[in-house]
Amino acid sequence: MSSDEHQSANTQRNMGQAEELANELTKNTVHLVSAINIATSWTVSMDDANAFAEHWKNLRLSNQHLFPKQKSKPNHHFADHIPELFQRWGPAQASATGVMSA
Repeated sequence: MSSDEHQSANTQRNMGQAEELANELTKNTVHLVSAINIATSWTVSMDDANAFAEHWKNLRLSNQHLFPKQKSKPNHHFADHIPELFQRWGPAQASATGVMSA
């Protein structure tokens, strides 16, 4: 393999890795935004609570993979219990979007 061919192969491999990282970061962001959207909703159902739990689980797993040196914080653990809080108390009205607009 010539040096040009070798360089081209390395460039293609690096581009593939960069594209894979971009896809993983996009999925991570989608899970974060989806979880926040549910957590700040004015109404929640059992399906919403389950969807939050699924997005949050996927976000936490993705964070461990993408940011292995970043340690989990107490608020991350607290958010694991948000579906239980939805079931017991309903949506968090005080933190729902639009509260300050009036």
